[in-house]
Amino acid sequence: MHKKLQFFLYPCICLVTVLFIVFSGCGDRQNKNWLTIYGGVMGGSFSQFAGGINQVVKDREPTFKLSIVASAGSVENTRRVNEDKNALGVVFASESSLGYNGEEIFAEGGPKTDIRMVTLLYFSYGQFSTLQNSDIHEFKDIIGKKIACGAPGSGTAKTLERLAKAAGIWGQFTPIYRGGNSAAQELQDGQVKGFMWLVSVPNSAIIALTAIKSIRMIDLDTPATEHGLYDKYPYYSASLPEGAYEGKVETVRTIMMPTVLIANKAVPDDIIYAIIKHIYSPKGHQVMVQTNKAASDMTIENADKAFVIPLHNGAYKFWQEQGVEIPERAMPVEDEI
Repeated sequence: MHKKLQFFLYPCICLVTVLFIVFSGCGDRQNKNWLTIYGGVMGGSFSQFAGGINQVVKDREPTFKLSIVASAGSVENTRRVNEDKNALGVVFASESSLGYNGEEIFAEGGPKTDIRMVTLLYFSYGQFSTLQNSDIHEFKDIIGKKIACGAPGSGTAKTLERLAKAAGIWGQFTPIYRGGNSAAQELQDGQVKGFMWLVSVPNSAIIALTAIKSIRMIDLDTPATEHGLYDKYPYYSASLPEGAYEGKVETVRTIMMPTVLIANKAVPDDIIYAIIKHIYSPKGHQVMVQTNKAASDMTIENADKAFVIPLHNGAYKFWQEQGVEIPERAMPVEDEI
């Protein structure tokens, strides 16, 4: 080939190759089988469950392409799933309900009516840890102190805010917006006096903390009951399981939140049906439990604890087949059936 012609053609061929790769990649991402699952922070249950779902689906549906994306947590995931037509996300039942109805933190941006319920994943427990020798013995003792309360945009941070507002002490302590392993580290180092996390039990970050420091947890159920939290937010309920930390942390009364999987309504019905069918199969559920023991909460009997907003059509088909009674508020939106 003539050198001048070769000099001209070579960059052209490279450019064509690059464009082919780019546009091929874009087409792949637009494929209905390419999905994003929004998880959470390092050391948290959200990311573990997103990873478990990914593992189960990848093994049984090789044509599905799932990518896990870290996030601040429940509030952020609710917003992102609403905006992303190829997305699923792990969120608290509270944020799914408040988001769908455009209430509280979601009021300014309007209702997130493109999210749909898929299933219960596990129960999260409000675990407020403090060092054994601290002067925090009940909830009101956090006044005047620095408290790690979860990342901005997390359901943990909003839960602490809701409880503090109900108790009339919001603004009387300093919230430090850290979650997961980093929050546990700050408690260990004495940078904060308390560490609040709404998470499954047992939790790896708290287990690691108990290996270094003597800690205790404080009762959150009593202030929640006294100040009407359960009346205003009926999706909360109470109690930390006995023996959650093998005797290293004394069992206390606390608040509990169903943690759920949601999806954008545009995710195809057959994909949602396949995902939920696989994670509830005996082998799939075993993988989920191996990923996080809290997945043992994923039972047919517990399913309705998640039904606080309309079900995705694919999920509705699955739960109908299981004979689960579906409340009116969880029935699919009529124009989508």
